[in-house]
Amino acid sequence: MDVASTTNKKTDRPSNSLPAHHPINIIYRTIVISTSLWALHKFEVYHAILRDPNVNHTVFKIGLAASIGISGIKAYMELYEGKMRKQKIEYQNYKNSTHAVMILWIIATICFNVALWDALGGLKTMLVLLIFSFGVLIQLMFLLPTSVQNIITFVGLTFFLQMYQ
Repeated sequence: MDVASTTNKKTDRPSNSLPAHHPINIIYRTIVISTSLWALHKFEVYHAILRDPNVNHTVFKIGLAASIGISGIKAYMELYEGKMRKQKIEYQNYKNSTHAVMILWIIATICFNVALWDALGGLKTMLVLLIFSFGVLIQLMFLLPTSVQNIITFVGLTFFLQMYQ
């Protein structure tokens, strides 16, 4: 069987998925975010990050710096290149930015795992990072427009950095 002959052909059938801002999608994402934030609260993650002596704070700060770098590149690409310069944001046009974000993401992930491993334990650390990334970050990205995402990221990281010192 030939791969080219098995590719999906466009049809006039409507998609089975709901639109992004359909009330059911909004309710689903709100429930996932709320449940994730509740789980992070129950795990006392915020308290552990700020006050637990077993957290490697130096490595955690490196992870925060990588996260700030990711959000800076994201804001630049979406707001300046996409909205102001009206450029199409795709991999072929912005390979260096894409690779920089991927490297920063790997650095941030490793740093957060190393920083929290002793305080929370291995399984709980991986669970916390999964809950935060899937349950909060990705859901907010699907729920909110990019300009609101960038404002929330700037305010949130600024607040967290101020509290973390």
